[in-house]
Amino acid sequence: MIKKISLIFLSLLFSFSLIYLLVFGWVKIFERYKSRNFFVNLESLNYHEKYSNKVHHLRGKLPEDYVNKKINKEDYFFTLFSKFTKDKQNYLIQGDSWAEYLTFNPLANKSIERIIKEKGIGFVNGGISSFSPSPMKVQYEIFEKEYNFKPDYLITIIDQTDIGDELCRYKHNIIENNDGSVKFITRENNTEAVGDYSKYYSFSRILFEKESLTNIYVTNYYFYKTIKSIRSKIYYLIKDGFKNRNNYKCRFGQIQKYLYHSENSDIQYFKKRTQEYLDFLERKKYLKKIFIVTFPHKKHLTKDYKINISNIINELNLSKKVTHINFTKIIKDKDFNSENIYFMNDPASHLNLKTQDLFINKIFKIIEN
Repeated sequence: MIKKISLIFLSLLFSFSLIYLLVFGWVKIFERYKSRNFFVNLESLNYHEKYSNKVHHLRGKLPEDYVNKKINKEDYFFTLFSKFTKDKQNYLIQGDSWAEYLTFNPLANKSIERIIKEKGIGFVNGGISSFSPSPMKVQYEIFEKEYNFKPDYLITIIDQTDIGDELCRYKHNIIENNDGSVKFITRENNTEAVGDYSKYYSFSRILFEKESLTNIYVTNYYFYKTIKSIRSKIYYLIKDGFKNRNNYKCRFGQIQKYLYHSENSDIQYFKKRTQEYLDFLERKKYLKKIFIVTFPHKKHLTKDYKINISNIINELNLSKKVTHINFTKIIKDKDFNSENIYFMNDPASHLNLKTQDLFINKIFKIIEN
């Protein structure tokens, strides 16, 4: 019996050792983890991880031409176009990729710089892909408390996919205050869900901190990551069933489904979190005006989508401080072009570079009027 157990143990040990050596060999030969280093230094990595623990995630890998400008660690969280000062009218933009892309689009960027110069304003873009009202609320609190950003005007872009983000990506990660409001949003941890930067933190930390035996540390992490990933898959397989086992990863198809059809409870939850965000902003006495911007996706124009965030926003309790810039209505009134405005073959219907430029100029024209 003892011999049998010993044989089984030695067989398992040999099998594990062989697998380990194979993984180690693959890591050493290809060294693909080196290309997964998003960060310029350890300080920027620590910064990214610190605030991702509060708002779920920050911006991902920044464009090369932007990195070459010697970025600051804060560029993963926001873009400072023009400093806020008391003698200026100060503007803050929040939102998801629709806001973030304005920073990295050279056409829109040039327009923003021109607007800043002409108006003499302070301007910060806090847009981060997949953000929605819940993480935007936490982000705003951090901006106010830690950076002393107190804008006169807030432009908040609420995208059509925000309902899916709230329900799929954030709902189960929200830590609440005693009154049920959002306190912070925990990040994903080796789940392979969208927005999970765990592997990038691990690869980058090894590259920055380990001067030797790098490939061994990377190999060890692959085994750790595999175990964590398997645990997540088993948990959600049991919880959601075989058909829905990958829903927790919140890929675009899962986010998109809420625009085809949403239960009343889904809509009410999104309303709750959005109203909470707006009520929180309403209490900021220094904030003179809030501009909510919504824009239809291509499938709204073709009537494939049945749920339009613009309509949901109109059903909220909006104070006099809030103005809804509703591009669904603006397009319907033929006051903004709707032909060839989206990136080709983009299921998320992001505006192409030229239209992004027209978009930000149109927003400021409306604000000016």
